[in-house]
Amino acid sequence: MGTSAMTDHDKIREWIETRGGHPARMKSGLVGVDFGRQESSIENISWDEFFRVFDASRDTFLHHDADATRH
Repeated sequence: MGTSAMTDHDKIREWIETRGGHPARMKSGLVGVDFGRQESSIENISWDEFFRVFDASRDTFLHHDADATRH
């Protein structure tokens, strides 16, 4: 299984939403993606907030190329 990198906001959002995910902030302050694990340490955030932090940290979104969702 290969890994791909993305920086385009629309493509990142589409990839995440297609797999049932949404942007979240961890208790540590880091942003990430929540795929529905009911954990109290995760706070849902807006896409605007997610990408504000993403861009400020000059991150690249890495994902596996396979279509199967792995939780």
